[in-house]
Amino acid sequence: MKKYYALLLAAVLALSALIGCSKDSDSAGTPDSGVDSASGTVKIKYLVPGTEPKDYKEVFQKVNEKLAADGVGVEVEKVYIPWDAWDQKLNLMLSTGEDFDLFHVMQDRTPFSSYYNRGALADITDDIDKYGPNLKQQIPQDIFDGAKIGGRYYAVPSYWVEMASEGEFNIRRDILRENNLEEPATPDELIAAWETVMKNWKGSGRPYLGTRADFDPIFLHTSMLHRTYDTFPFTVKDKFFYVNQNGEVKSWIETDEFKRDAAFMRELYTKGITNPDILVMKQEQVDAQLDSGEWFVRLGTGGSLSGLQKYNPDATVDDIGVVWFNPEKEYMRPLTFKNGNAVPVNSKHPEAAVKLMDWMLASQENYDLVQYGIEGKHYTEDGDKGLKPIPDPSNNDNPGYRGSDSQNGNVNLMRFDLENSIPDNNKVLFEPNPDATNSIAANFIFDPTNVRTEYTNIMSEASASITPIYMGVQDYDQAFPAALDKMKKAGLDQVVAEYQKQFEAYQASVNQ
Repeated sequence: MKKYYALLLAAVLALSALIGCSKDSDSAGTPDSGVDSASGTVKIKYLVPGTEPKDYKEVFQKVNEKLAADGVGVEVEKVYIPWDAWDQKLNLMLSTGEDFDLFHVMQDRTPFSSYYNRGALADITDDIDKYGPNLKQQIPQDIFDGAKIGGRYYAVPSYWVEMASEGEFNIRRDILRENNLEEPATPDELIAAWETVMKNWKGSGRPYLGTRADFDPIFLHTSMLHRTYDTFPFTVKDKFFYVNQNGEVKSWIETDEFKRDAAFMRELYTKGITNPDILVMKQEQVDAQLDSGEWFVRLGTGGSLSGLQKYNPDATVDDIGVVWFNPEKEYMRPLTFKNGNAVPVNSKHPEAAVKLMDWMLASQENYDLVQYGIEGKHYTEDGDKGLKPIPDPSNNDNPGYRGSDSQNGNVNLMRFDLENSIPDNNKVLFEPNPDATNSIAANFIFDPTNVRTEYTNIMSEASASITPIYMGVQDYDQAFPAALDKMKKAGLDQVVAEYQKQFEAYQASVNQ
């Protein structure tokens, strides 16, 4: 027996030595991760949601050549993650410490504060001070300050949209004319008009409400309904918290406003206006419907002439209108900024990520290359702020490349397709509204550390129990009591109490 254990110990020691040699050999032959030893160029990975454009590799070869010519010392690889896998994949990569350097943040989906509260974000304040002169020049200070926590920067906002546009929706004027309808002024009138359109629709598909399922009215733009409520103005922060301009904080799902939203969505669902498979719809499916022109109303704003003309060849850019219920009421920004980008705490080169973002805004030439591709192949300029997309027959007559203004755009540099983009949308989205006000909670950052378990639990429970009710698939009166009980057991009351406590302290600090 002693001989057996001696042989076993010798085998273990030999295996340990072999593993140790292997590790030493690997580390000795590998330079600092992400750095080209010959040129000193830092290679970074930038994660974004969506589908890789057909000509991405060709365009980003040009991007990297321009970065090199400008002496930035950075080379970038964009990594595209499908929309339906984005949250799960990104969270996994953050939790396992996978090697990447920059990722997109959608404040109306998962705010940067959520990543910060998980300890997932790098403090990039010093890097912005040192390497971000163009960021500071092109992004207004009040918007930039929305990316601060404790006086330090943990994200870079994308100044691409006027957030006071929240609460509007698009409607097809050509479809109104086709059905002899007037523009609806109330939710009831909207539903009645939509029923008529569904009955008379001439397309191959159905003009369903184009959206995925969620329970957050800011993400879904069901905030359009809130202008019809006597309690407006208010907003819903971080999916769970009703906050009005008097500083009152309540559990969103327990408000009468939530119930009224759910009733509206229930009517859409029972009347066949939302897709019967709404709870399992993927973003790509939603996008395909909207791009086909098979829609009548879309919450928020969007659309293009080419999409409209797939259903109505005679449509013009003036056939999409912007509608607000009760337009005489004030316009409020629920968030200081909608989208941005952040550096994960495990990045070995946060300064390189900041240099890249700064370079994108350093000149119109840089911006055009990243956002619109190669001039003469993907677009041609059309005046100072216009462009003409060049269709690619092998890409369904869409340009072979298009970046994303929403990911890292800037209103000072954005170009518009003057022939195909929608004038009403451009005005609402990309022109500042001087009369708009900010929600008093716009810059408030909730720290769930003290209720981390409960916060995680209610997020999971709400996705399962609350989303079907808010999307109208389940009847509120029948399903909500049991769903609320589950939310309470998951820790809803504790989370709301902690939010109220922190918000009161925040209000006291800003009012000093």
